[in-house]
Amino acid sequence: MVKRIAAVGAVCGLIVCGGVLMLMWFGVSGVLKVGQTNVKYIIWPTAIVLTVGWRTTPLGIFITFCSVVTNCVMYAGVALLVRWGVSLMLRLRRGANV
Repeated sequence: MVKRIAAVGAVCGLIVCGGVLMLMWFGVSGVLKVGQTNVKYIIWPTAIVLTVGWRTTPLGIFITFCSVVTNCVMYAGVALLVRWGVSLMLRLRRGANV
C-alpha cells in the first residue's frame, strides 16, 4: 500500500512537470500566473533551476531531468505524509470513541 501511494504521488509530480514543460515548449507558460504569483513555482518548486536551454543543450536537459526527478520525489513524500497524517487522525478518533 505504501509503495502504491508513493507511486501515485510520483506520477502526479510527473504529470505536473510534463504539463508545465509542455506549456513552456509552446511558449504559453504565462497562463500559470495569477496576479503577481507564478503558480509554476508553487506546483513545481524546483522549476526555478531550469535554464534557458532546458530542452536544447545537454546541460539544460540534464538539469531539467534532475528537476523533474526531484519534484516527483517531493510529490511522493507529500503523498506519504498525507497518508500518515490521515491514519494518525483515524487512530486518534477511534481512541476517542472508546
